[in-house]
Amino acid sequence: MSGLEQQIKDFVKEQGVAVVGIAGPDRLDGPPSLDPTYTMKGAKSIISFALPMSVDAIYKFLGKESPTPHGLDQLQGNQRMFRIAEFLAGFIRSKGYHAVAAPPNNVYRRNLDAFATVPSFSHRLGSMAAGISAQGWSGNVMTEEYGAAIWLDTVMTDAVLKSDKPRYSPRHFIDNYCIKCRTCEKTCVAGMFEPKNEEYVLLNNELHPRGKRRDINLCNASCFGLHSLSRDKKWTTWGYHWIDKWIDNPPDVTRKGEIRLDLFKKGASTGDSTARYDLIRRTASMLWPEDFITEYVQNHSAIPSEEERMQKFLPYAEKIGVKGIKDDRILTCGHCAIVCGPTVEESLSRYHLLAESGLVVLGPGGKMVHAEAVKIRNQNPLQVTKMEMLKDALASAVLFHKYYFGIEPKSIAGGITYDRKLKKAVREKIRGHREAGN
Repeated sequence: MSGLEQQIKDFVKEQGVAVVGIAGPDRLDGPPSLDPTYTMKGAKSIISFALPMSVDAIYKFLGKESPTPHGLDQLQGNQRMFRIAEFLAGFIRSKGYHAVAAPPNNVYRRNLDAFATVPSFSHRLGSMAAGISAQGWSGNVMTEEYGAAIWLDTVMTDAVLKSDKPRYSPRHFIDNYCIKCRTCEKTCVAGMFEPKNEEYVLLNNELHPRGKRRDINLCNASCFGLHSLSRDKKWTTWGYHWIDKWIDNPPDVTRKGEIRLDLFKKGASTGDSTARYDLIRRTASMLWPEDFITEYVQNHSAIPSEEERMQKFLPYAEKIGVKGIKDDRILTCGHCAIVCGPTVEESLSRYHLLAESGLVVLGPGGKMVHAEAVKIRNQNPLQVTKMEMLKDALASAVLFHKYYFGIEPKSIAGGITYDRKLKKAVREKIRGHREAGN
């Protein structure tokens, strides 16, 4: 490959990125969230690239040693990806084309269901279209080098670029890795994935398999730290909230309204759920001065005391516009991605570390402590006033409706068209299997 495509790849690799790919107009047929023109009018091609998360931080996180290194790694990693994307967009603009860097995360399309969180642009789908990844069982995308514990970002441009040949077939990881593993399914405390049944994403007229999702709201329950106890009750995530009715009675996915209501009730009882989400949103969708982020990460990572960390954390949160947050344990889950290493053996090792890590619960003084029994949790309930609950609920309604509520006809029409194509492709796949069996 020569010309602009090679210049782009060389530029990205000079930024320390080894995994990069390009999708031109011929490789961008899929769900509405693969449409780059939503983010940049007139976009014709995308450049997708990936970087690995810190394995050492993942081990500390999964083993319940500390959530801080992984949280800081996430902050710095998302900011680094966004900065590289901005540099690349500037490089492409210097060549006479238009280009836009998409934020790494937490930018969603408006929807009548303000909590639907449909990506403005899906970096996962973009990485598949650009040929650098394929789906694993959890629906997170994987690379041979890093597994699913990766950050992704994308740059859109109106330059018509030649597409890279995909590195992986649609079933590459499902058939060669996931069928021997599926530890991601075991790490979801809310049980979002079915253990064996598949569903599909239709991309460029190919069906890309992943584990069937029972209800996306179950993912929200664990990722927002609203339910943190494993289904076998032997370990927890770093979240300190449990939906008590789910402990002995797993949520019934046929009653989706009830699941959503359970989440709203628990979210409203925390007193700071909106602030916690807004902090994640701001650090993953906005680019902050590099010196500011670097200084905070260096200072925060060197502090072993929880009390001292909070003294540094609260002013940092306020500087990026977030008030009312109670602690620095922002990220509590994401296990289905970070447990997935580049080999089955590595993934199993990470899972065993998590499964043997035990329970951490809220102890005296608001500290997270290791527990042999649930008694400690019951003795130290979270102290939240009704006024804090009310303020948090109102703030959540304002934030989500300000940024995500609305009607977007193009997205709706694109979704209907895509759903029809997907159902047709699945029917043809089933028909082909039956005919082959006969």
